[in-house]
Amino acid sequence: MKNFVMEKPVLNFIHYISSANFIVSVLLVLAAVALWGFVKRLFRRFANHSSEDDRKNSFFRLLVMISRFLIVLITILSVLQINGINVSSVITGLGLVSAVVGLALQDILKDVIMGIRIITDQFFFVGDIVKYQDFEGRVIDFNVRATKIQKLSDNSIMTVSNRNISQIIKSGNVNGLNVPLSYEADVRKIHQVLSAVCEKIGEVEGIDSCVYKGTQDFEDSAVIYKIVFCCSPELKFDMYRAAMKLVQEGLEEAGLEVPYKQLVVHNHIRPSESAGKALDISSEAEI
Repeated sequence: MKNFVMEKPVLNFIHYISSANFIVSVLLVLAAVALWGFVKRLFRRFANHSSEDDRKNSFFRLLVMISRFLIVLITILSVLQINGINVSSVITGLGLVSAVVGLALQDILKDVIMGIRIITDQFFFVGDIVKYQDFEGRVIDFNVRATKIQKLSDNSIMTVSNRNISQIIKSGNVNGLNVPLSYEADVRKIHQVLSAVCEKIGEVEGIDSCVYKGTQDFEDSAVIYKIVFCCSPELKFDMYRAAMKLVQEGLEEAGLEVPYKQLVVHNHIRPSESAGKALDISSEAEI
């Protein structure tokens, strides 16, 4: 009797692995593995042909992650259904479990949801120059959970959880340069000098074009003149310094000086008190 009890599970297992349900389940799992292998090979081939197109790679990477999740989920549910397990009740149970897990992993879920939104709404792609808060740099890595940005100025890397990216700025290629000059300087001469400087700036390697816009603003101690140049966002700091050097040299050759900030104080003294005030000041100086 004892041997019969021990052998019964073994017989049931042998009967199961020889059944059609087991064979179909195995074939289904093998088909899922083959399908996943095909998707991975397709991604690698696509990545090799578009290795320089970071935008397409980011979008296709997301499709691969979604495909892997769907293949695993559909395979598991199909195997359960083939073996006589009520899938609808399993799904209902998963709903309750998902609610509990969702509360514990809500931050991760927020990261994933925001990561999908970043891709679908095209907030940015790998390779773009973006500004997040006060941090400006190149997006060097992106997945559905986090984004890595390498700062342009010192190559430091910031890792940001996608849930924290409520707004982000994609840097453009247009850069402004303000040149303050004295009110007493000859306006016509200023326009001629800065126009000539813009031509030199436009010839700098890395700068696509440069335009002198003219008078920008009137400030307390200087008139502001505007220069605009276009370059790749990742080169903006180097090109800005190169443009500033040419502006400084051009102003020095033309004898134009950048004025210091000045503060003018008006002291209103009554005529009857002016003599006494002057006498008091002189006496204090002697002390």
